[in-house]
Amino acid sequence: MRQSDIICSSETGSGSQKVGVITLARPKALNALSIEMVTVLHDQLAAWDHDDTVSHVILKSSAPRAFCAGGDVRFARALLSEDPIDGALDYFRSEYLADVAVAHFSKPIIALCDGIVMGGGAGIAQNCSHVIVTDTTRFAMPETAIGLFPDATASLFLGRCPRPVALWIGTTGAMLDGADCMMLGLAHATVKSADIDKLSDALVACSADTIDSVIADFQTDPGVPGLSANRAAIDYIFGAEKAEDMVMRAADMARIKGDAFADNIHNLLTTRCPTSIKVFTHLLSLSDTIADVDAALDLDFKLALKMMRRPDFVEGVRAVLVDKDNAPTWSPATLAEVSDEMIADIFNHEGLPSLR
Repeated sequence: MRQSDIICSSETGSGSQKVGVITLARPKALNALSIEMVTVLHDQLAAWDHDDTVSHVILKSSAPRAFCAGGDVRFARALLSEDPIDGALDYFRSEYLADVAVAHFSKPIIALCDGIVMGGGAGIAQNCSHVIVTDTTRFAMPETAIGLFPDATASLFLGRCPRPVALWIGTTGAMLDGADCMMLGLAHATVKSADIDKLSDALVACSADTIDSVIADFQTDPGVPGLSANRAAIDYIFGAEKAEDMVMRAADMARIKGDAFADNIHNLLTTRCPTSIKVFTHLLSLSDTIADVDAALDLDFKLALKMMRRPDFVEGVRAVLVDKDNAPTWSPATLAEVSDEMIADIFNHEGLPSLR
């Protein structure tokens, strides 16, 4: 890690208080989280949590294109080439422990989610006390494209969304705008992207008890959520209980009504990793039984260990991020071939280590 991949500073705030500022600064990789970055994030928050002079923390990006595109899965894949069983164990543990640190931080953390917010980046943001989106925010959980599953507490933050919408987001990697995030409770306020630096400066200058009023001063109308235009189709397609039925409903809408949105859904559901789709569908069904962030992340960790030992993760990262041919060969190749017994085995965690 270059030292500038993540920059931690303590800025003079209101009165005698200081404000912690953490800047993700790996723009060429869209701030993909390396193991060093999440380790620094974890350790810095632990230090500030016990520092009475630090009143709150701002988490932001050094560049407007992306807040954070997620975990560095290419690095995790490289680790698996050396050890196909536990090669990426330390990476996933470090990433999820950073989520734990964010979730349990005793002071306000404001995530300035300008630009791309995906995967592990979404998980970091969703565990902050304040999530600020902009007119350029593009929020997604695209893990089914790489043979993984929506993780980093997605079972909780997507679990709070209407089930059909959560399934649409989690199985297809659908892209949400800032207004969508506001409607679904995935953000607390929308501001203009052009004002994000001014907001950051104002948050540094304010006291912890005026954070909400400072954000309100910059808040703008998010506008009409992009998903509203297709909400009826989403509710119908993803109202089905089984993934195979979702595919059939999308195909029927596309064929009978000539619905381009449904046709795109059908294409995504038949080209994304079948096992990943079924794993997330089952994970979402458990969301009401997951007690808290710690339980969610411990489950994510164990699922990640199971999923990374399968061939789909290595193949998915190859197809999407390494060779970029977007032509993965999944195993099994279809939803019908992913049996209930296979999913039960992935959720059988006997003998696996816990996150902490």
